[in-house]
Amino acid sequence: MKKVLFTAIAVFGFVATNAQENIVKVNPLSILGGTDLVSFEHKLGDNSSFVVGGGIGGFKIGDAKYSNFGGELQYRYYFNEALQGFYAGAQAGYNSGKVKLENSFSISSTGAITTGTSNETNFGALKVGAKGGYQWIWDSGLSIDLNVGIAYNKFTYKNEDGLFSTLKASGTLPNFGFGIGYAF
Repeated sequence: MKKVLFTAIAVFGFVATNAQENIVKVNPLSILGGTDLVSFEHKLGDNSSFVVGGGIGGFKIGDAKYSNFGGELQYRYYFNEALQGFYAGAQAGYNSGKVKLENSFSISSTGAITTGTSNETNFGALKVGAKGGYQWIWDSGLSIDLNVGIAYNKFTYKNEDGLFSTLKASGTLPNFGFGIGYAF
């Protein structure tokens, strides 16, 4: 009984002394292909934090339909107090998944053209960029994070021949975030 009581007091003391040094968030916009559908932010110092996130999603560019999963790391510098207010920072992430070409055609070994087939290949995408935003935290622990950023994305495809030789999705892309979460 003493061990249970001591453990409960230790856990309560740890939580009480570390109040609002962590935030768990969900970013519904990440379903569109982002890497931070669910994220965890931890306060590092008076003005800085570290974010780790993961997600699944998909997007479509022309006849190419992507489905992906990935992860992201962020370092944030808050201009007033860590976890609250305006911030700017760096981000790096990696996605992988499948790309499916719709309305494509293929040529058989006999030279016959087949239309309407679907072809797939795997892809990977490395992302490096910058992000800025504003985060609110209320006394109840509710947090809202609005952010915008820009990142260079380098896509590589397992099969870069034939139908997939036209896929050139690498480049600088904007990214947006809306996180709702709980600070503890």
